[in-house]
Amino acid sequence: MDFLPQHVRTAIQEMGAGAQPDINKATKALFAPLLEGGQGITETQDIAYGDHARQRMDVYSSPGIKGAPVVIYIPGGGFTGGDKRQDANFFGNVGRFFARRGVVAVTGNYRLAPEFTWPSAAQDVACIMAWVKEHIAEFGGDAERIVLFGHSAGASHAASCLFDPELRGDLQVRGAMLSSGLYVLRTSEMRPNVAQYFGSDETTFARRSAVSHVAGTTIPVLLTVAEYDPVPLATPTFDLAIALTRRDGHPPKLLRLDDHNHYSCISSLGTSDTRYSSALLAFVEDVTKG
Repeated sequence: MDFLPQHVRTAIQEMGAGAQPDINKATKALFAPLLEGGQGITETQDIAYGDHARQRMDVYSSPGIKGAPVVIYIPGGGFTGGDKRQDANFFGNVGRFFARRGVVAVTGNYRLAPEFTWPSAAQDVACIMAWVKEHIAEFGGDAERIVLFGHSAGASHAASCLFDPELRGDLQVRGAMLSSGLYVLRTSEMRPNVAQYFGSDETTFARRSAVSHVAGTTIPVLLTVAEYDPVPLATPTFDLAIALTRRDGHPPKLLRLDDHNHYSCISSLGTSDTRYSSALLAFVEDVTKG
């Protein structure tokens, strides 16, 4: 198993724990030269799943594939930004990584705060899932073997879609992979961008926190957190792990990614650092078999 080049590891350590835009930019610059190519992958871009300009998705597949497992990826962006295709590398690297390994991948955008507030993005995730269930066979995917994958704000929206009692997206997929998301709302950790989506009324926080609705579900979940995640984006993973442990009677699958920051884990997909990607693939294989 290969790990990060030393210069990349050192640079990430020097950046420290944070999720500022400059760390995002610097991290992606480190990983862009390390990415594998996308040769042989079919990319179908900007498929509409709704009327709004943000309700678009991309599909990545290998020619001739049939009956393949499917991963739906919901990217982050701090609730007020982000894109499934920020540039030529990210987050096409996610779709290409899975497609090269026999998995059909869908990367989807969603409506953003402050114009669209809770639960609009989670509803968009549900719409993406519904579209995939109906159409993914056209791209070689199996509609009964879907895994939902989210990172950062995308993980928050994915978790809301999965566990919210009015959406119950957990019934539509085989499993979920949630990385460094916000699953519980706390006044002490309420940042302005988060409040723009979830609101600032403390009396609504329990209802709008995904951890409040885990009981009664059965979906398998892989949780991941990065060593250099900032505290407000690290602690919710453990809150969700506690809720899943109480639900199942045993801890969920949980991976801490050493040497990684909030952005580098997702940027590493398609590089020689396979600690994150191997865990994702193993989980997809496990929950979609049979």
